[in-house]
Amino acid sequence: MNELFDGILLGLGVCVPFGPVNILILSYALKTFKNAFSLGLGAFVADLLYLFVLSFGVLEFIKNDLFLDILSVFGSLFLIYLAYLMLKPVKNIDIKNNLEKTNVFLNFIKGFFINLANPYVITFWLSVASLLSTKQNPFYLFIGLSFSIFIWIFSLSFFVYKYTDFFSVKVLRIINILSALILVYFAVTLVLGRFL
Repeated sequence: MNELFDGILLGLGVCVPFGPVNILILSYALKTFKNAFSLGLGAFVADLLYLFVLSFGVLEFIKNDLFLDILSVFGSLFLIYLAYLMLKPVKNIDIKNNLEKTNVFLNFIKGFFINLANPYVITFWLSVASLLSTKQNPFYLFIGLSFSIFIWIFSLSFFVYKYTDFFSVKVLRIINILSALILVYFAVTLVLGRFL
């Protein structure tokens, strides 16, 4: 039971701080629940993939500096592109009719690639894989971790979408702009963190 509780706490520690995925979930949830949730689910699947791969000892490839440099540049460009997409429709926000036209599957892929192209995510899961190997019941730690991440993604998507009516057009514009700026910040720090 201790491992399960540790996993839940670790999962909350990972997903509660507002990084690129949470910022996008927040912005998408202002329009539709399913697009926000599918994006979060895509990021979650990328997390599980990294954990699975790292648990089987595929560490040397991940630790390669050139690989992490390329991943940082790719991840940074991807975040800048997403920020651009968030700023693009700012002029035409309509709370009632502005349902995101993109496909749920495409949002899933978007979330998947955000986490897949983030070296910080790799580093985190590398440490979790090491932690799992030291536990007597690593399965319970994994279950607790997965449970808390999934619940966070669902809750953030659901509650923001549920209370969208409290947001005016002006507030939605400000949220889009701030979210885009935060994504650009993460994109810049991703590159600077690797190369400076």
